[in-house]
Amino acid sequence: MFDREINQLVNAIKNTDEYKKANSARKVIDKNKTLKKQLEEYVNNQKKLQSRYKDEQLKTKLNRLNESYEDIFNHPDVVNYNQASYLLNNMINNIYRDIENNLKK
Repeated sequence: MFDREINQLVNAIKNTDEYKKANSARKVIDKNKTLKKQLEEYVNNQKKLQSRYKDEQLKTKLNRLNESYEDIFNHPDVVNYNQASYLLNNMINNIYRDIENNLKK
């Protein structure tokens, strides 16, 4: 129903600096197979913990997990990727907020 408009929005997003930087940073991570595998491993472990534990126990387990992956999080390519992803997600959240606000009018 809104395919054309959605494609226009996606293309507009792809033309932003935020998207270009996040996409470029992701490609750098993708080229480093070891680093990519470690990050995927971290995400999988994080999901497992979130499905098994709640509240304080989850917080404790996640803190331990984060400590065990600290070297990876300090890798310059990962720092760059995380910063770029944060800015892209923030922009997309702002788009969502603007859509929501316009629907309320």
